[in-house]
Amino acid sequence: MKRAELEEQIKLTENKILEEQEKLKELREHLKIVIEQEKERKHYISSKEIIDLIYKNTGKKINMSTVKRWADEGYLGEVIDEKDKFWALRSKQGKKRFLYPKINTHSFLYEKGYLHPEYEVLDRVVVKQPGQEKFTGIVVDSILEKDQFQYTIQTEETFEAIPNIKEEYLTKLE
Repeated sequence: MKRAELEEQIKLTENKILEEQEKLKELREHLKIVIEQEKERKHYISSKEIIDLIYKNTGKKINMSTVKRWADEGYLGEVIDEKDKFWALRSKQGKKRFLYPKINTHSFLYEKGYLHPEYEVLDRVVVKQPGQEKFTGIVVDSILEKDQFQYTIQTEETFEAIPNIKEEYLTKLE
């Protein structure tokens, strides 16, 4: 190759690198927004998720119109359009999907008897909290705290009662 051709190739490659660096920067910014929206989305529940949650907890089937009525009457908190609030997240095609704050929804469902703790008092469980050793214990109490159940567990080894253990850290022993 001649000098002029080499210089031209270098210039083209440098331009390509600059374009790809700009594209990489945009992708990283978009990823940051997606991660933030995924984190925020965990604080909301859709109508379908409410129906599934009620069925899982009680075996009772309710329909969308019941959820809509609860929302219209204000029991489920502020109604949010998923596509508007979480535009960066991929959502299902079709009709609008409404979301409701889990804090309001879970409190309402708990009061109505549609939401129950996954573990009952006297259930034997294994507790695996991040950064701590796992241990076995017995559920002695549960409480709905904001949008999730938290438990008081009495350890089998020391009989110490440990409060405020999130449901996600428990596994039932048979």
